Amino acid sequence: MVGLFAAGTILLNPPILNLVGGTLFGWPALYLYLFVVWGLLIAVIGLISESSPGQANERDKDSASR
Repeated sequence: MVGLFAAGTILLNPPILNLVGGTLFGWPALYLYLFVVWGLLIAVIGLISESSPGQANERDKDSASR
């Protein structure tokens, strides 16, 4: 999660945002970039948070049976 926070901070910093310019399909590329990065960050956070508890429960069951 800390690495994901760092990646989000870097990707949404003004120096990186200034690299995005022009239009894409008639939409400003900056808007598309922001929504794509935002959506990907949310999706990855969801994947990480949903997969972590299941793995912890399996480890607890394995250690309890030993």
